[in-house]
Amino acid sequence: MSLDGRVVIDLFCDGGAVFLARVQPARAVALGPLVTDRSAAEAIAAVASLFSVCGMAQAAAGVEAVEAALGIETDPPTETARRLLVLAETLREHLVRIGLDVQRLADAVPEAALLRRAMMLPVRLRKALFPDGDPFTPGARAGVPGSDADRIAAEAAELTCAMVDVEAGRLCKMNAAAFAAWASEGGTAAARLAYPILARGWAMIGCPKAKGGGEKLQALADTTCLARQAGEPLVRAFLSVEGEGGLGARLVARFVEAAKLPGEISAGLAVLRGSGTHSRGLRREGAPKDRMGGSENTEAWHSSSPARRHLLPAHGEPNAFSGIGYAEAARGRLEHRVVLSEGRVIGYAIDAPTSSHFGENGIAERSLAALAAPSRAELALQADLLVRAIDPCVGYQVRFH
Repeated sequence: MSLDGRVVIDLFCDGGAVFLARVQPARAVALGPLVTDRSAAEAIAAVASLFSVCGMAQAAAGVEAVEAALGIETDPPTETARRLLVLAETLREHLVRIGLDVQRLADAVPEAALLRRAMMLPVRLRKALFPDGDPFTPGARAGVPGSDADRIAAEAAELTCAMVDVEAGRLCKMNAAAFAAWASEGGTAAARLAYPILARGWAMIGCPKAKGGGEKLQALADTTCLARQAGEPLVRAFLSVEGEGGLGARLVARFVEAAKLPGEISAGLAVLRGSGTHSRGLRREGAPKDRMGGSENTEAWHSSSPARRHLLPAHGEPNAFSGIGYAEAARGRLEHRVVLSEGRVIGYAIDAPTSSHFGENGIAERSLAALAAPSRAELALQADLLVRAIDPCVGYQVRFH
């Protein structure tokens, strides 16, 4: 079951070119009956169970919101450990998406053994970091990671080398020509996925075009991995002159982010080991600074900035308090807002990235409107790849007119 449901995409074509794309967002499912009057812990568990793909990111945002509403000062190691779980989940989603897309586009044999191991990474890391309980229970505490966590991080690096690039860190240093040469060698699933896209000249398809004349509806924010990795030189090499990203930029951003995540997980484990005796300031210095791009990166480890903490009397409810929590999932930024009264939920709302990416004038609508292909079959394949590149989790239906 998914609260995001299925979006319906209508592509209006003139010959082989799309001149108008319309996305009908999925019908929202009311959270109220599922969480109202439940305890905070029960509500978080209920919400996380609804999302089979990004459940840890949902739970991380949920518990952050609940702890803010309850006035619980989350200890920094626990914040860091929870974020490591989200990173592991993000890596899993990237690797699985690469594995499935290369099967579809290049007719490659699925690397089932690698994908099965990738699927288990976040679950195993959760057990290693929180062996005695649920990491997303309000007030939970992470322990000092043991050798199991290191083995999982090493396996994350091994899987990424096998599926993305055999040489860790090399992708970030490539230019477009080196990337094309790397793709032609076909050494990994990512390379075998990139090669046919480059060979067909599809790297720049789906770059949103500027609307001419009249008032322009403000575009909704892009919070995908493209936005997080847009500062990387290889990603910039695939942006249009207007700075917009199409299929090539989105795939490269996924590759680059996947290649960086094992190192970030290892760095986070090192931060955790220093947490027992170091101050919060020292822990921040040990956090990687390139996660999610720019200044928010450092706070990815410890989200204790005042902007993320709210303990506010809820409007109209004198004994109620509200909180907001965030998480950067593979598909984009999640925001959870909760209102509690005497420890029980009286209000809960989620802003999921699918809502903005597949909303009116969102990146999906704008990108799909830029597609063009000589045949309907190729157009359908382009649309499929582009939708999956924007959001690997969304269910959708494409209709041509």
